[in-house]
Amino acid sequence: MERRALRNGSTTNTIVEVGLTRFGQDPFPTIAGPRAVESEEQIRAIAEAVSEGGAAVLRGGVFESSASPYAFPGLGEPGLRLLRDAGAEFGLPTVTKALEPKDVDLVASHVDMIHVDPRSMQNFELLRVIGQTGKPVLLERGGSATVDEWLWAAEYVLAEDNDRIVLCEGGIRTFEHSTRATLDLSSIPVLKETSHLPVIVAPSAAAGSRTRIRPLALAAQGVGADGLMVEVHPDPMGARTEVSHQITFEMFTDLMDALGVNRVRHNIDLINRDLVRLLARRHRMVMRIGQLKAERGMPVHVPEREEELLAIVRQEAERHGLDPAEVERIFELILAQAREKQRQERAGSWSQA
Repeated sequence: MERRALRNGSTTNTIVEVGLTRFGQDPFPTIAGPRAVESEEQIRAIAEAVSEGGAAVLRGGVFESSASPYAFPGLGEPGLRLLRDAGAEFGLPTVTKALEPKDVDLVASHVDMIHVDPRSMQNFELLRVIGQTGKPVLLERGGSATVDEWLWAAEYVLAEDNDRIVLCEGGIRTFEHSTRATLDLSSIPVLKETSHLPVIVAPSAAAGSRTRIRPLALAAQGVGADGLMVEVHPDPMGARTEVSHQITFEMFTDLMDALGVNRVRHNIDLINRDLVRLLARRHRMVMRIGQLKAERGMPVHVPEREEELLAIVRQEAERHGLDPAEVERIFELILAQAREKQRQERAGSWSQA
């Protein structure tokens, strides 16, 4: 049987949309937030800081897994509400873990993306249930998993007709003890060759030290990863979870600047996307008007109407401090393309109607 996580001869890459963020297409989107949601004040402060810094998605743990039964287990359902509300307030989609099948529906009802913890990568029942939600899935590699085993885990989500999967390399277990895990950056080009799914890198836990996160993040960008996930906390030493790998707000801002992913650039990208959507909406309306013109025997080009429109555009440009002549030239191109499309349709489908 053909494995759906593999390229199978295709050169097309999967693009996974999470809110307005597109993993596999946008320039290095970053997921950022605390390892665990601890309070309303904490998650709101973090959401504001990472939003200003250029993050695309807000993360925060509410169900925590740990090797120790005495570690902070997370806030559970109240934490989900805090994460959801903080993301909504600062315009960020959200992601968190679901550790057990029974929690999946609850998690899916609050967040935009579901994170599969490394310890859960081969919990196949969990993967099936998560896949059935239709939500985007952040599938983090298990600490002892090969790349092929990682992709087989993805197959369990794909088997539920959910191809909205982002792979996440977060480090594997090796004989090296100077770091908590070995960040396997070589897996990125391997996956780019073998799979169509986007892949991001999460250096925080593997690094074992917040000072190592920046160079590892830059290296991930250099080898072609599709994005990044980092853990951010206002007071890492006072965090209720492991403190060594969460970075401060200032370190996060510096990291985003080093990566070339800053708030201004992110906002410009969003505006550009909105402009394209508005142009598409305008095009649909123009084609509908063109069809009505054809049905009524009216000409495609109505110079008086276009001059009236251009006058409105020039006036609006002046109101907003833009060069009216420059804006007019842009709209002349838009109008010329609209006329051409109307003529093509009139010569084709409309004339046969």
